[in-house]
Amino acid sequence: MKRNIKKVAIIGGGPSGCALGILLKRKGYDVAVFYLEKRPEIIVGESLLPAIIPLLRQLGVEDEVKSYSTYKPGASVWVNKEEEATSPFSFGGGGLPPYAYNVPRVKFDKTIFEKAVAEGVTFFPHIAKIEQVNGTDELKLSDETIAFTNDYFKGQPDLIVDATGRSRMIARMMNLPTREGKRKDVALFAHLTNADKISPYNIHLHRLQEGWTWRIPLPDRTSVGVVINPKHLEKYGSTKEEQYDNILRSDDTLIKFTQNAKRETGVVQYNNYQLITERMYGKNWLLIGDAAGFLDPIFSSGLFLAIKSAFTATEAIEEATEAAFQKYQKQEMHELRVWQKLVNTWYSGGLFTLMTVGKERMDTSFGRFIAPHMQRHLTRIFTGEAVYKTYSRGFLRFILGPMIRWMKVGRLHNRNISDLAIK
Repeated sequence: MKRNIKKVAIIGGGPSGCALGILLKRKGYDVAVFYLEKRPEIIVGESLLPAIIPLLRQLGVEDEVKSYSTYKPGASVWVNKEEEATSPFSFGGGGLPPYAYNVPRVKFDKTIFEKAVAEGVTFFPHIAKIEQVNGTDELKLSDETIAFTNDYFKGQPDLIVDATGRSRMIARMMNLPTREGKRKDVALFAHLTNADKISPYNIHLHRLQEGWTWRIPLPDRTSVGVVINPKHLEKYGSTKEEQYDNILRSDDTLIKFTQNAKRETGVVQYNNYQLITERMYGKNWLLIGDAAGFLDPIFSSGLFLAIKSAFTATEAIEEATEAAFQKYQKQEMHELRVWQKLVNTWYSGGLFTLMTVGKERMDTSFGRFIAPHMQRHLTRIFTGEAVYKTYSRGFLRFILGPMIRWMKVGRLHNRNISDLAIK
């Protein structure tokens, strides 16, 4: 049976909520977005994937994003202090653009917001309050919220969409089941000036003595983040600023890149990693973006998945059947799980094994045969295409399983995959 959905309330004015508002407004829905004008000084998710570029084009914002962002031609992973493996996006082939952008997130979010305003989406600067209807699976806007909108919907909306990000308004209120990742890392990051120059302007990922770090070149500064097990934090200080500054001063790799740098922003801390809500829709509600699920930021998938969920949700809302919403949930769960498997290759050491030990096994007939395939499909992890190509997923399963075991025959230089894992 098809639902009668014409009026949609979107709670949250970030990129996923605004993208959904744009897409639904174009299709003639009566849409209103509830949002708070205050945004953090800096926001995680500054490095984009090539997979997001077609979505930005459909939204009509790529040119503006390009105007204030840093062109990103690839990704670089420092296997150790002396050795770097770089994957230009062009090596991935496939159907995606061979580039992406590193974006100042405050400007990026404003671009999506202003595009939604320009396309006629209605915005209410109000913290929407939601209530359950008599303890059922149905939700409604509170009388206070309806009054604030001057009864914009002429009653209740037909659908309430949670785009509140990690606040997860509906999931928390309804105590929806979730699945957490095994790791409980903490991310600390800030923007620096006068950090070591990065060329080309890839995202750079480094292993540290404890944890790992990202460096993202932005137009006038560098975003530097440290991801670390919280058990290591206490020794670096009692505040997040002390901890961040002292980590930069104590790790040899970070000293090399930041010894002359100045921190220009506060330090932002993220504690909650890898959380997937196992129920993403109900009688008259839907979860999108981080409110549905979010992952470790290692492969820059967050903003792409958030905006992509708006496109997928639009298809479900248009069809408006139980089967369509089931399909939406199944697709979101599948994507998050596959991305999680890729994230695990980073922490387990599998990716490092392929980049290091693998080189020592390439000077064989089989090695020379498989090397171009490895380059192409490993690059697709960084473009975002690996998740959506059946062959790429199968090939990655092979090289991260039987291939690694083949490369480790004889324990070359006594290396073990566990030696390369991030503790």
